[in-house]
Amino acid sequence: MYPSMDLRQVCSLFLALSGALLAQRSMRQIEKLYYRGQYHILAADNPNPDSLSPQALLYYASSYYRLGSNEQAYLFYRRAFDKVSLSDAYHPFLVEYGRLNLERENAKTAAQCFEQALAQVRYPDSVDFIQLYLSHARRLESLKEPQPKDFKWVVYNLEELNTPHHEYSLYIHKGTLYFISRRDSGRGRDPEDLLPHEALYWQKSGQSEPKPVGFFAARHEGIAGFIGDTLIVYRSARRRGDFYIAYPNGDGWTHPVKWKAFPNSRRGSEDALCDDPKTGDIIFSSDRKGTKGGKDLWVTRRLPDGKFAEPQNLQTLNSQYNEDAPFVVGDTLYFAHDGPLSIGGYDLFYSIRGADGQWGPPQRMPRPFNTPGHDSYLFFSNPDSAYLSSNRLGGKGKMDLYLIVKESIPAPSQLPSEPRIYTLSGRAYDMRTGAPVRVKVVLLPRSDTTSFRFENELDGRYTVSKPTVGEYLLTAYADGYAQYVHPISVPDTGDVVHDIPMLSEQTLKQLRLPRVHFNFDKYDLRTEAPPSLDSVLQILRDYPTLVLEVGGHTDSIGTREYNQKLSERRANTVYRYLVEKGIPTYRLRTKGYSEDRPMVPNDTPYRRFLNRRVEFTPLVGRPKELQP
Repeated sequence: MYPSMDLRQVCSLFLALSGALLAQRSMRQIEKLYYRGQYHILAADNPNPDSLSPQALLYYASSYYRLGSNEQAYLFYRRAFDKVSLSDAYHPFLVEYGRLNLERENAKTAAQCFEQALAQVRYPDSVDFIQLYLSHARRLESLKEPQPKDFKWVVYNLEELNTPHHEYSLYIHKGTLYFISRRDSGRGRDPEDLLPHEALYWQKSGQSEPKPVGFFAARHEGIAGFIGDTLIVYRSARRRGDFYIAYPNGDGWTHPVKWKAFPNSRRGSEDALCDDPKTGDIIFSSDRKGTKGGKDLWVTRRLPDGKFAEPQNLQTLNSQYNEDAPFVVGDTLYFAHDGPLSIGGYDLFYSIRGADGQWGPPQRMPRPFNTPGHDSYLFFSNPDSAYLSSNRLGGKGKMDLYLIVKESIPAPSQLPSEPRIYTLSGRAYDMRTGAPVRVKVVLLPRSDTTSFRFENELDGRYTVSKPTVGEYLLTAYADGYAQYVHPISVPDTGDVVHDIPMLSEQTLKQLRLPRVHFNFDKYDLRTEAPPSLDSVLQILRDYPTLVLEVGGHTDSIGTREYNQKLSERRANTVYRYLVEKGIPTYRLRTKGYSEDRPMVPNDTPYRRFLNRRVEFTPLVGRPKELQP
């Protein structure tokens, strides 16, 4: 006979079995969350891909893709298609996996994905899009570009300007950098793409970091260009945008006012412009009535009475796709185009003015100006250096600013006897005092590359051979200092410089991290929780390399096993809130403490309420996952 169990033991066994079942979501739960668009919840599961079925891998991969976590998406998709063939997958998954392979220049695999997807779809719009992607893959597969003999273009990521978000459309005016960024979540989210609204930033000479220009519209606001010393601002309202103008005012600008003299369209949107210094024409992009498709390039000029001529469509350059971001240098017009002539997304093209004053046929620019990602907003500061915006593989954020510099190739007699060894270097120092800090550094790969470890010198400096090309999380730790974590991109050429400001325990003591309390036997947030969590968000934004433990706690009522699960769920609830507000998952660690760490004795209802909490603890010293 089986030994008898009392009611308490039966309940404990039932709760333990329930916890085991909840440890991994069922296929039905995964599908339900996915088709409701709750990708953040699935991503917050942070599952082990080796423990998932092929179908679950596809749903998790697509969730990561739709959240912009392309490295995770590629990893999960690749694991899924190690187990199933392309012909067994649904076409949205095939298109996403194809685009991820296109980014990595796996042109053959990308083409196979798009071909399989085309065999499934029937809607004309879907067929058109997939055929466009297929043309990108085939063009990339057959691409052969002549190599320059006496110079090369070298690409540098402007890491000091870029964030994990979007930065693009860079201009330089009188030594000051201007660009668009979508880093400020406090401005609200655009209802169409759920990203923060566009905002105009600048970095003056001597500034340590870029700042908002100082005027904000209710929705999108960015830089469209300069006409002389007049700043042209793009502002949107109700899915359309107009040009506004601002004039110099001391060290800043007057508040932008609508450019009434310019022929802004009533229903279309004007986005970017430039002046043609040779003719005085203004070339701009717009989807106004009369476009061939998407956005087109248009041209107008100012009349003697101060008004502008009726805009004319640049027919020879436009297509049924998009043409955008014009920029004229001498007799060359540069612009972005996203049709079949590109090797993926927007590519940069140029057109040369003929003797008759007409623009010639468009020509695609060579690498490294173009990649299988989006490449746009070209700005030449001089003939040997240019800026562009791109979401190419290896960037710091979802869209980055890059500098491309022309470097001479030495003649054979001048070539060094040994190849150049590029380095990763920098300095670790106390954020408050500036004193050097002796740290241990680990580069954790965000793909399948090998990890990389080293220590710096007593003066805080380090110089090591550059690791393998890829995306890493740079983790640094030292006794008495908060753990430091920061994403870092390692390109294929050029040195990488990355300083490591460390936050001391003394500084950490000045931080006021709130507690979040819960109702009895509950793990959903109380109504007063979001304001407290918003103060945590602000601290995480003020200290963007800080790592926090999110610790869940319970009172003493119930079994320890049940309370352990409850404490973990409370920690996960807060973790998901912070992740959905834009905090990267690598900056948070969740842990459940059950009833083991009461803040006060559990002898009254109020004190038990105080113990039902989540606490935030900055992590100090060596990370547990790196213990020897």
